[in-house]
Amino acid sequence: MAHLIGIASGKGGVGKTTMTINLAIALQKSGLTTLVLDADLGLANAQLMLGVKPTYTISDLLSGNMALDEIELNCYAGVGLIPGASGKEALTNLSTPTLLDLIDLLKASPKQIVLLDTAAGISKQNMQLLSTCDSKLIIFLDEPSSIADAYGVLKIQQSKSGLESTFLIPNKVNDQDEGKLLYKKMNGLCMSFLSESTQYLGSIRKDHKVLTAIRSRSPLAKQYPESLAWHDIRLIAEHLAKSLALN
Repeated sequence: MAHLIGIASGKGGVGKTTMTINLAIALQKSGLTTLVLDADLGLANAQLMLGVKPTYTISDLLSGNMALDEIELNCYAGVGLIPGASGKEALTNLSTPTLLDLIDLLKASPKQIVLLDTAAGISKQNMQLLSTCDSKLIIFLDEPSSIADAYGVLKIQQSKSGLESTFLIPNKVNDQDEGKLLYKKMNGLCMSFLSESTQYLGSIRKDHKVLTAIRSRSPLAKQYPESLAWHDIRLIAEHLAKSLALN
């Protein structure tokens, strides 16, 4: 049974999809077979960062026309991608049974890990998808709005499924010391107001090559394997695999 990891953020623009794609590559390179679901179901963009053009999407799966393995794309380093659809409003308001059926399909995948690149925000569908995951990674920046919105996600998740196996990942920090302090700040909020603690895997440093890779529609891992951000994501993948006993 696949281990489902939901990757979320309170607001958009914090680097969630970049993290998802490159984390998947790092896990795959470490020997763990990995699948990515673009779980921003109605506004897909993971395929853009991977530089692939899907023929079929999650819409074809949910309509019952195709099976999971029929729409899966084989991407860089062997990472699998289940593409989301773009501009399909109906996919933003799926019924609970449909969402649970989707989760069952993902869990039954022959892959060891499935990463769900969820939509930003706290929509009912988004929070429901995230709460069904075995582990959660919350990406946030050292900005008041990002911290507040990430805390909102944590608060909802705590009420739904608790914060066990929830990891906080500060992004775009100046150095790892700054990232650790930011984690302690956010985790302190959780301990004070939610009476639960989260876990820490590491932070991702600021790196202008991230934006360059996005614009080139190529994963950071492929385009700039020497970059600071890719180095940090590889370490996070290593710590995650050890923490979850996946290796």
